[in-house]
Amino acid sequence: MKRLSDFKKLQSGVITQIDESCISSNKGFIAGEVEARLLEMGFIEGANVKLLHKGMFGGDPIAVRINNNNTMIALRKRDASVILTKEVI
Repeated sequence: MKRLSDFKKLQSGVITQIDESCISSNKGFIAGEVEARLLEMGFIEGANVKLLHKGMFGGDPIAVRINNNNTMIALRKRDASVILTKEVI
């Protein structure tokens, strides 16, 4: 499995899981907050994702396409790091 935040430009994958365990709870996050927000945006298990763009400085934010539609979503790398995927070749 690979985290969406580790994708290279134009790399694709299928979402297998949302895993908030890598986000530190001492930074003011409530358990389930990031997962709920991602689910509302369409980052659900089985969805296809493709990384379209990474920001110039540190690769943040990233732009992602979900399920091959014309919608592009920008995410912080921190949020993308909780999205686990299976790489599509």
